[in-house]
Amino acid sequence: MDKNILVICALGFATSTMVKKNIEDFLKENNIKGWKIDAVGVGMSKEPIKNANIIVSTIGLKQEDFDVPIVDGLSLISGINAEETLNEIAEIIKSIDD
Repeated sequence: MDKNILVICALGFATSTMVKKNIEDFLKENNIKGWKIDAVGVGMSKEPIKNANIIVSTIGLKQEDFDVPIVDGLSLISGINAEETLNEIAEIIKSIDD
């Protein structure tokens, strides 16, 4: 069964879709399989959060509010330190997959 990465932004349209695409490309380039990525707005995120193994957020969610790892996804929009963020996601994936 696939594990889930949930990308959350304010509305669930352009920003989260862009972040989702960056993560999808990274996973494909690194041959990381078995992960599904969904993109939603914060108002639509209650149900998908229940199935998330990792949350990538562009709206400043706090780790203490969630039971799964939260990754700040703003760098995946700006491009500044994007590789570090993608590597952080890869490390979390590795820890979950192991």
